[in-house]
Amino acid sequence: MWRYVALLLLLTPSLCNADKFSEIRETCLALDDLVSWAKAHHYLLIVDFLFGIRVAQGELEMLSQNPQSYTWSPDIVTQIHLLKNKVDRLASLAFYDMQNDTDNDYFKKFQRLVDTKYYISSHYSSERRFGSIPRFPDPIEQDPTFSEQQSDGCMREILGTEETPACTISRKCYKQMTNRESEDYQLTHQLLYLILAQVRGCSKELARVTLIQDTSVIELETTFTAKIFQRLPSVLDSGRYDLFTEMVMIGQMLNYREFYRSKILELLMLWQDSTGCYNDDTLTPPDLKNQTNYIGRKLFADEIIDDSCSEHMTALALIVLTLTLRHQLQSLPQEIVTWSSANLTLISLCGLGVVGLVVCFKKRRFRILRHFLA
Repeated sequence: MWRYVALLLLLTPSLCNADKFSEIRETCLALDDLVSWAKAHHYLLIVDFLFGIRVAQGELEMLSQNPQSYTWSPDIVTQIHLLKNKVDRLASLAFYDMQNDTDNDYFKKFQRLVDTKYYISSHYSSERRFGSIPRFPDPIEQDPTFSEQQSDGCMREILGTEETPACTISRKCYKQMTNRESEDYQLTHQLLYLILAQVRGCSKELARVTLIQDTSVIELETTFTAKIFQRLPSVLDSGRYDLFTEMVMIGQMLNYREFYRSKILELLMLWQDSTGCYNDDTLTPPDLKNQTNYIGRKLFADEIIDDSCSEHMTALALIVLTLTLRHQLQSLPQEIVTWSSANLTLISLCGLGVVGLVVCFKKRRFRILRHFLA
């Protein structure tokens, strides 16, 4: 009996790893379909989408340069490099189109947001987990004082304008972007503000302001992200899939493990259109479409392409899928990652040889040899 157990143990790494690599390949395929759709519509993409592309660019570049990539299976390494090159070309096309669109005033305001790649996971490399999540009261009506125009202005303060140096954090903006009563898109905007400040090199200024207010950046991030995590089920049940995806994106940017659950990836796979894009309107049940009542718009703006594809939700999905791919690869056990298919085959054959020898030892014709080795 034990020889079968030994054989099973030899083959188990390959069997266990099959599911992991299958999920990774599915994520790569979903990303490839999404990027292909975007490339076909590059001249119609908006600032939101280019921001998503810039995040994907940075993450894929880091993955392609990761020392572990030399030990990942060759087909996955190849797929990462192909995706990186494809996203790089898409970024060049989209940025060129926007830059040469003289009527695109919104791009002119936010050009600094999308003029560079974002290496999000290099700033939030340590995986976070919630301890005991505080119970937040049920959401109330949105804060009517939250201004989307002011939120845009606060983002631009961080980026810098012709009138304002980069990393400016005005008292008015800080008050709005740290309001603890916020919900929905207001809440995700606040966290994006904190993230943007740090990845754009404004950590010192942000830390100084939060210290004056007797708090810290980590405390704000933890509190806001915990609230987002608590709100996820109700947001999903209400059919607000765009908001759900934006919340997941923020949680993953901050590298909270809870936002990488397999069920979330399953939803993203389920929601993706056959063309590669996403559209929350077609996903929302008719009886829920008119029940969504909130103040505030999406991340920056949205536009529908081909009468069905939401640029905003597709951009969010691009970031979520890319960050998920990074998490999937970095979560692989090193001892399993280093076993290529060729090595696994060799190990399995050696194992079968050992099992064969054991069987032979049990044969009478090897009685003398067995006695000698005993």
